[in-house]
Amino acid sequence: MNKLVPCVGLVLALLATPAARVPAARTTPDSLKTPDEFLGFKVGTDRRLARWDAIVEYLSMVDAASDRVRVRDLGASTNGNPFIAVEVTASSTLKNIDHFKRLQRKLYFQEGAPTDAERDEIVRDGKAVVVVTCNIHSTEIASSQMVLELVHRLATEQSPLVEKILDNVILVLVPSLNPDGQIMVTDWYNKNVGTEFEASPLPWLYHPYVGHDNNRDMYMFTQKESQLTAKLLWHDWFPSVWLDEHQQGPQGARIFVMPATDPINPNVHPLIYRWNGIFGQAQAAALEAAGKDGIIYNSTYTNFWQGAMAWSGWWHNQVGLLTEVASVRIATPTEQRRAEPGSRPQATGDDFRAQMRRQLEHPDEPLPAPRDTIARTEYPRPWLGGRWTLRDIVDYELIVTMALLEAAADQREILLRQIYEVNRETVERGRKGDPAAILIPVVGQHDSREAAHLVSRLQMAGVEVYRAGTAFDAAGARHPEGTFVVPMAQVFARYAKDLLEKQTYPEVRRGPDSPPEPPYDVTAWSLGLLMGVETVFVKTPLADGVPLEKLDGPPSLPGTVAGRGSQFTFEYRGADTAKAVNLLLQAGARVSFVDERANSRAGRRLSVAGISRARMEEMAATFGLSVSASDTNDPRASSGARALRAPRIGLYQSWTANMDEGWTRWVLEQYGFSSKTLHNADIKAGALRDRFDVVILPDQSTRDIVNGYDFATIRPEYRGGIGEDGIQSLKAFVADGGTLVTLGAACNLAIERFPIPVRNLKEGLTRDQHFAPGAIVKIQVDRTHPVAYGMPAETTGFYNNSPFFALTEGFASQRVAVVARYPNANLVASGWLKGEDLMSGRAAVVVVETDPGRVVLFGLRPQHRAQTHGTFPMLFNSLYLAASGPRPGA
Repeated sequence: MNKLVPCVGLVLALLATPAARVPAARTTPDSLKTPDEFLGFKVGTDRRLARWDAIVEYLSMVDAASDRVRVRDLGASTNGNPFIAVEVTASSTLKNIDHFKRLQRKLYFQEGAPTDAERDEIVRDGKAVVVVTCNIHSTEIASSQMVLELVHRLATEQSPLVEKILDNVILVLVPSLNPDGQIMVTDWYNKNVGTEFEASPLPWLYHPYVGHDNNRDMYMFTQKESQLTAKLLWHDWFPSVWLDEHQQGPQGARIFVMPATDPINPNVHPLIYRWNGIFGQAQAAALEAAGKDGIIYNSTYTNFWQGAMAWSGWWHNQVGLLTEVASVRIATPTEQRRAEPGSRPQATGDDFRAQMRRQLEHPDEPLPAPRDTIARTEYPRPWLGGRWTLRDIVDYELIVTMALLEAAADQREILLRQIYEVNRETVERGRKGDPAAILIPVVGQHDSREAAHLVSRLQMAGVEVYRAGTAFDAAGARHPEGTFVVPMAQVFARYAKDLLEKQTYPEVRRGPDSPPEPPYDVTAWSLGLLMGVETVFVKTPLADGVPLEKLDGPPSLPGTVAGRGSQFTFEYRGADTAKAVNLLLQAGARVSFVDERANSRAGRRLSVAGISRARMEEMAATFGLSVSASDTNDPRASSGARALRAPRIGLYQSWTANMDEGWTRWVLEQYGFSSKTLHNADIKAGALRDRFDVVILPDQSTRDIVNGYDFATIRPEYRGGIGEDGIQSLKAFVADGGTLVTLGAACNLAIERFPIPVRNLKEGLTRDQHFAPGAIVKIQVDRTHPVAYGMPAETTGFYNNSPFFALTEGFASQRVAVVARYPNANLVASGWLKGEDLMSGRAAVVVVETDPGRVVLFGLRPQHRAQTHGTFPMLFNSLYLAASGPRPGA
């Protein structure tokens, strides 16, 4: 029996496992302590924080005391902490919560479109379901504190306002989207508060793997927290409104509210953008009524991209709102010099790092005066400077959260009616076609397993996917039985379309003679391109009679072992092959590349010996392998072909919380590579070749790697970088036969400090000349090079302002190979990139053999945010290549 494709088992478990309630001792509303009484200090007090365990304990006490509140444990975080949701509504609603959940599911056309009678029941009796998520970025900690007062007020207050909210709204509150990080930040701050290191930043990521990038994971769903959130949103509650509460920089406006700024995304229904403005302006009005300063909208954050948590709700026909409140130093107040109204203080010219250095070296020095103090429509009462505290943030967040709940209560009926219309129109448009369906073929893909992975990601986001029961004709071609079909006549069709089509970023100009504005962030997320999967858009509805079976869970792919004997071969292609290889090596198997250079098929097949047929059949079923068995060794596997060994990997982790390191560590773990974390002292200690075949430097500037943070406010044990001693140690490692793998900006360290014949052409270019905050680009691959084994000749990868290379003159002892390059023309596959001509035809991945060691330069980061499955193999191959030579002492 075939097993599920790897990495989707957790998806099944999440979809099948019911959420548990968090137990608490029984109390009564009259005996319930206030948050201040429970904590022993007022929420938002300077330099005082409630830790996650205390937050969960208090909310559970409220659950036990109030018939308006229910706390549910949705599962465990990455580090095993409770990931909870708090449901708050009228007691009568909470007693019959499943009925209202059914109405909400029907509003979103689950199990079919509602009848007219059901529609009328939803509008008449349904509630406005509002999800509020907090504290995904752990240093943006105020919202995790604010929730204590919010829930206490809703649970105990008898005012007409609260009763109106409870009668019309179901609030689903997630107090922290990153409990592990909340604990890390709180513990670190409490350790240093009141000392000379109070301003010292956390020296590691505030999520076990992804740090600040966790809100960039809402379409790949690699992390447990993202998966739990997706289950809550698109399999459990189907909210109509989603507010995600963040904090922003400390120097400008006090709060950003919706609407965001141009451009808009054509796949979002216009009503969603209208409701963003309605609710955002209700929040702004409440702040203005409370006499608060510095409220801005139509600024910074754009309406286009799939990146800001709640904004992924837009393509799910949900109103998605973002608030960004000015930060303090965790819980330490800031002081900002005051500006005159209407003034525009001149910029200092300092870069961000210089500002950070100044603030860390002189944490008590006031911040520079605000630079934007011009009153205007979107910013009528500018912030002019002064003192700013954690309590200020809590107050702003309480006001905007209550304002949203009141607006949703007041607008409940029209909100439900119009959300129904958005959903109805979405389904009806899909029935009419263009597109009518999106096909994800299995046959003909470079790696069909990635097609199954793509399907599982869509399913996690609530998209319905089907499998064709027979061959059929569509889009001018014949498609075989088993093809995956995503019909557009479904409520989340807009999301599927946006995730699978090419992105074209609209040009935005503030005036006819103004230059186009660059994007705020990533401009491409075409999931098929990232995963190396071809998709087919079908304009007209499929012919009647094509049997489509809805997938109830992530799909499985067949795996077989054909023939007899104890010697096995299978094709080497795609990232999952590395996982299979690593498991085989762990089981004691002998794995080699079959030597097929004579017919230009180098690195296409693997030979496996020393393992039982039963285990090989298990591996074939798990990884969808087509394995051939024979009684004799393939002579090509022993005539100079390269044997694979488990590489000894050292992964550098600086004390500057590098997200690329965390993503790299996660990818290595998921694909079965064992690595050891190397800190500055480990690099400086030398003798790296005795312990490692390969050292990986994640994407990071040379300055950060070499110097790190050396500010006086940094705790001494976390100061500095690898220094000159570390540079010499890395040079010795390569000279002794080791492989140095550099990712992104870390390539500059090798280029600047090693004598290698490579030049970074990105270096020195201004944003006006070349800029790409995130695009998917085409690459051409030399498949005969060991770093490119298992890759297609042409594919796509993710690019965001990383190096691209030209070769220069080198030493006779060096051999330089361009493994991947950008095409000479038409480089962009999806998204926006300025200065395309400057990188056309240039090298993306270069290997420098220095006899006996080597340096591998990945200008194009092959493992970016664990999303780029199509280019994972180049990273994995560089690790296998590093382990192929002799080891010291062998």
